[in-house]
Amino acid sequence: MPFERALPAAAAALIFAAHTHEAAAQTKPAAPPAAGAAQAAPAAPQTLSPTVVTATPLGSDLFSSVDPVNVLEGQGLRLRQQPTLGETLANEVGVSSTFFGPNASRPIIRGLGGFDIRLLDNGLGIIDASASSPDHAVAISPFASQRVEVVRGPATVMYGGNAVGGVVNTIDGRIAQEGLLKPVDGAVEYRYGGANDLSAGGMRLNAGNQSFVLHADAYGTSNKNLRIPGSAWTSTVQNQRGDPGPSGTLPNSQGDSESYGLGGSVMLGDKGYAGVSYSQFKTNYGTVAEPDVTIDLKRETWNFAGELRDTIPGLRALRVKYGYSDYQHTEYEGAEAGTTFQSSGYNLRVEGLHRAIGPLTGAIGLEVVNFRFSALGAEAFLPDTKTNSIAGFVYEELPYGPWKFSFGGRVESVSVDASAFEQAGLPADSRSFTPWSAAAGAFYAFNREWGVGANVSYTQRAPTFQELYADGPHIATNAFEVGNRTLNTVKSTAVDLTLKRQGPDLTGSLGVFYNSFSNYVALFPTGIFRNPEDRSITPDAMPIVDPVTGEEIVPLEQFDYQQVKARFYGVEGQVAFPVWRAAGNLVTLGLQFDYVNATNRSNGQPLPFIPPFRFGATVGYQRERFTASIGGLFAAAQNRVPQFQTTTAGYANVFANLGYAFKVGTLLTAEAFVQGTNLLDQTIRYSTSNLKDIAPLGRAAVLAGVRAAF
Repeated sequence: MPFERALPAAAAALIFAAHTHEAAAQTKPAAPPAAGAAQAAPAAPQTLSPTVVTATPLGSDLFSSVDPVNVLEGQGLRLRQQPTLGETLANEVGVSSTFFGPNASRPIIRGLGGFDIRLLDNGLGIIDASASSPDHAVAISPFASQRVEVVRGPATVMYGGNAVGGVVNTIDGRIAQEGLLKPVDGAVEYRYGGANDLSAGGMRLNAGNQSFVLHADAYGTSNKNLRIPGSAWTSTVQNQRGDPGPSGTLPNSQGDSESYGLGGSVMLGDKGYAGVSYSQFKTNYGTVAEPDVTIDLKRETWNFAGELRDTIPGLRALRVKYGYSDYQHTEYEGAEAGTTFQSSGYNLRVEGLHRAIGPLTGAIGLEVVNFRFSALGAEAFLPDTKTNSIAGFVYEELPYGPWKFSFGGRVESVSVDASAFEQAGLPADSRSFTPWSAAAGAFYAFNREWGVGANVSYTQRAPTFQELYADGPHIATNAFEVGNRTLNTVKSTAVDLTLKRQGPDLTGSLGVFYNSFSNYVALFPTGIFRNPEDRSITPDAMPIVDPVTGEEIVPLEQFDYQQVKARFYGVEGQVAFPVWRAAGNLVTLGLQFDYVNATNRSNGQPLPFIPPFRFGATVGYQRERFTASIGGLFAAAQNRVPQFQTTTAGYANVFANLGYAFKVGTLLTAEAFVQGTNLLDQTIRYSTSNLKDIAPLGRAAVLAGVRAAF
């Protein structure tokens, strides 16, 4: 089992064990989550906001951040961790999940996903194939993450047009940014249970001093097929297929994964640090959509990160990050290898924080991305492509009394080259784009507890290799995807308004957003059906018989990448406050809600796969080392859907948590926890999932875990 292989790998690396403290900007505790923190342990609202490193080069505390931000770390993150990044974040305000079974899931932010949000690994782009299809897992282990930052809204100045919907940055601490206070420390953890008998565990070991830090970690997961309440298929699908479908268990939803990392850093005193790391992630899982299709995935990454402070004239600091990734996954039909996806390339970021010019502080930066992507095999729907991007950006902040103004811009040069695509009979091609983005924001603090922020941005992004050059059967999404080589730059204008409160009696935020696209890119059904074997057009969706093999072939509907006018708007909020505090007892209440409305303005139809209105509530209790919480996330039915897409029923996802912290001897601290999920045993389907009509979430279940740190 991968978990059993991963642990010895980490144990063998004990000589490299290291503790990684995040930089001072990353060590402060997060304010307690609201109900969206559905599975977090209760805590009293705090006046100390954590500093967010993802939103700006300068860092910004949650209270004064112009962009809405979620931060998960510590116990709050541990109680949410799932094998996939999408499900780890699925209950966060403004965040939903693609859920392609329990082993492949990508975040959706305010209704935008795929190529319109950017996933980062320690501040650098994750080079994988997860944006290309919802059945492709994000190639990182959430269990290896020490901190996750979700920046909702237009984070375009820092990360380009692909971040128009937002940014998710996972931080693993494999490259330390400061020295250690003690020679050795670490942690080990294990959990078991849930609706798929998840077995997950790992260790983090660290050693060093104030001059150097070495690090090793290893994590592994293994799960069986997901147990579900009732039928996997909706009644509509059962009627269409003339079959009741599977019941009680979701076939081909098993999976396992392993992840490990090694890192080393040298501290330069007050002048900064420099470090390198190597990590590997592997997973093998069933795709759920097909009964015998599995994916075997591997990603290797080499990273460098360093910072020089007060060394270069004119700069307070110079930061450099470089990452190279080698990614491959193969889709198997039974034991036979089908399509193989490969992607390799690098991401370089250089940020220079200039010295104050009067009251003005800020940064200038350079980012380079270069990667190749290929899909090889009989069912390949993409030619070999190469994408090159070089961008320059500037970000500035200007404090003025109770005000903080921020503004910045970014300009890119992007080229996408495609080889000849023999399967589709298409020639080689090349496209070049020069997208640019600009944003301006302001935050006004009425006092230390109340503030209001506003942000307006204009964004452009280049169409991606898949949007331009796809042409073939994509079995996982049950579609014949056709790109458009004439697509133009995607353009949008967005506005965010947020009211914030922090204090011992109440912490929370309320926000509204509006995003208008003049040429939004998405896949749209055409009503045309194609034979996935020979690409020919068929009269309808009725199965046909191959005249040579005699096998039955199910035609796929053709979906074209098209540009349309689109509009996204919505509202979201979260709040946490103490209800009762006496004699060492603390009871807290957290509330949250979010809503997004998305419309194709070219025809007035709703856009597909949009989350419904959601409301959540959590009651927490804490007494000394004991914590408990019970709550739920309640979703309305999603009846606002375009032609050809089915509606989705509402649900009530009720959960509970118990936790107890204790000491073993003088050096070891431990934490035991028990989680109950979907306690009402409801059939829960996400309107954001391609598989919503054939793959619900798991049934009522209990999971237990323990973590020990020294």
